[in-house]
Amino acid sequence: MTQLVYVINQNGHPLMPCKPSKARKLLRDGRAKVKHRAPFTIQLRWDCEEQVQDVVVGIDKGSSTTGFACVGRGEILLSGEILHRKDVKEKLDARRAHRRSRRNRRWYRPCRILNRASSKRSGRLPPSIKTNVEEVIRVVRRLPLPITRIVIEDVQVDIARLNDPTVQGSRYQDSKRLDENLRIACLLRDRYQCQHCGKREVRLEAHHVQYRQHGGKDTLSNLLTLCESCHHGVHAGKITLEVSGVSGHLDHIAQRSMQGKTYLYTTLGSALPLSTLFGYQTATWRKQQELPKEHDSDALCIATYDTGELVPWQRERFYRIGFRPRQTRRQYHDLPRKGQGRVRYQLNTELEGFRKGDVVRVKGTWIKQINSIYSTGYLAFSRKKGEPANARPKDCVLLERGTTILWQRPQR
Repeated sequence: MTQLVYVINQNGHPLMPCKPSKARKLLRDGRAKVKHRAPFTIQLRWDCEEQVQDVVVGIDKGSSTTGFACVGRGEILLSGEILHRKDVKEKLDARRAHRRSRRNRRWYRPCRILNRASSKRSGRLPPSIKTNVEEVIRVVRRLPLPITRIVIEDVQVDIARLNDPTVQGSRYQDSKRLDENLRIACLLRDRYQCQHCGKREVRLEAHHVQYRQHGGKDTLSNLLTLCESCHHGVHAGKITLEVSGVSGHLDHIAQRSMQGKTYLYTTLGSALPLSTLFGYQTATWRKQQELPKEHDSDALCIATYDTGELVPWQRERFYRIGFRPRQTRRQYHDLPRKGQGRVRYQLNTELEGFRKGDVVRVKGTWIKQINSIYSTGYLAFSRKKGEPANARPKDCVLLERGTTILWQRPQR
C-alpha cells in the first residue's frame, strides 16, 4: 500500500490526500509548500476547488490510549494511537504542596479561602480528565483530512439487552456464541479478574454457574469471570466453585461511566455530525472480521459499523501521538536556596539554534524531541533502549520547532 501526502488548501481547509509523486511536482514547481512534517502535509499556494469525498473518523476512547481511524475511499487514510499524559495529577499534587508551603511561610498575609473560582464553577471537570478529553479534541482538529462525520464508542454494554439478548437491532449478532454484550458486562462487573485464582491481564472467559445443558440461562446473574485455565479445570472436575444458582456477586449493572464524555461530545459535535456506538457492537464486528484487538482496529470497526463496509486493516499510515507541556513553572514553585535565592530551572535556553521542545533527526536515523540542553554542550532526549539519550548539535538536523503534539511512526 502506497504512502499518502496530505493536502491543505490555501485557505487552510483540508483536501483529499495525493500520491508522493504529485506532491513532489507541486513542491518542485513552487505551487505548494511543506506545512507539517508528520503526518507529512503540504499547503497549496492557490485556492483550488474543494472537491472532496466523505471521510469518517472512528474513535475508540480510552483512559490511557485512544485509537482513531480515518476511513475514506474504501481504505484507511490515516490511523493512530493517542498516548494520553498520566502525569497531570502528580504535577497538580506537587503544585498544591508547594503552594501550601509558600502560604505557611507567609503567615502574616490574610487567609484566602475558596478563592479558586474554577473549583466552585458548576460543571467543572477535574484537570486530569479535562486534559485527557482535550487531547482527543486537539488531535481531531489537527487531522489533515476533510472529515464529514465522527463516530465514538460510548459505553461497553447496552443496558436494554442485559437480560434479553434476543432484542433485535444488531445485524451482525452471532447466535452460536454467548452474546458479546453479556460477556463484556460480566467481565466489567468482576473487574477483569478471575474470581477463583484472582489473576489479571490473562485471557478471561464468562463461565455459566449453572450449565446451559442443565437449564442455565444466558443472564448476568448466572455468569462468573474465570481465567482460561480455571475454566478448563471447572469443566474437567478438578476445581469446585463455591457458588450456586447465581454468581454469588451483586447483580448490579456493570457499566463504565467515563467522566468528560458530555464535554467531548458537545465540543466535537458542534463542528461535525457525531454519533455513538456501544462497545459490544464494536467487539462483535471486530471478531466477525477476525481483526486483532488493537485500539486502531477497534476504531476501524467503529467507523465502518453503520455501512458494513469491509475495509482492510493496515498500519502503513499509522502514528503514535504523544504530548508535552509547552512551558514549566518549576522555578516559581521551587524553594529558595540558601545564599542563591530561586535558582533558575532552565539555565540553557538555546544551543546553536536548538531549543527545548524542537523535533530533530539524530544522526540521520532517529527522530527525537529535545527535553533539555546540558551545560556540557549536548542536547538531551527521552531515554529509550537502543536510541541515543543525548547528542551534539552537529549530529542533529532541525525538523520542526517546539511542538506540543508529537507524531511518531512506530519502529518496524
